[in-house]
Amino acid sequence: MAKAYIFGGGGHARVIASFLSVAPIFVVQKRDGDDTLSEDEYFSELPAGNVYLGIGSNAVRARCAARLRAVGAILPPCVAPNAFVARDAEVESGAVICAGALVGSKARIGRDTIINSLSSVDHDCVLGDLSQVAAGVTFGGTVTTGFNCFFGIKSAIISNKTIGDNVQIMAGSLIVSNVESNVMMGGNPARLVRRL
Repeated sequence: MAKAYIFGGGGHARVIASFLSVAPIFVVQKRDGDDTLSEDEYFSELPAGNVYLGIGSNAVRARCAARLRAVGAILPPCVAPNAFVARDAEVESGAVICAGALVGSKARIGRDTIINSLSSVDHDCVLGDLSQVAAGVTFGGTVTTGFNCFFGIKSAIISNKTIGDNVQIMAGSLIVSNVESNVMMGGNPARLVRRL
């Protein structure tokens, strides 16, 4: 049976572990138990097996993913058994789709992006790389988002909107118009909170 490695040891790493059919080995900064390896041990041995990114921070996840890909690690998408992903949807390398999430027809989930529990990404959406969708977020159809975005709990984006790079949407916000890059938006309807 193939081995699985999860970089990280916190909550997001444990969530990923709960989806896997094999008991994973957690890769952490410093070994702290039988089911862990230190990062130094992993990179010196480069053991065979799938690798998953159990890191919530977009910036830290990006650095870890780049280092892993540079040494040829295999980072498949990770989809919870009770998530729904349409046959014609695309989930890229390193992406995570959590329990109860829905990814609709012709949607594309970018590399290293996290779709948390009970979130809905409707048909024809394109979510950029290295983003994070918190629990209970709703995307209407044909929404396009940029790179490195964060969508807070229970936020919603109506159909046919475009969101730029490096955007943060606060919890409970309703996006009713296109959003430029490098901003934080909040409220219902959402308004500019600050530039990033």
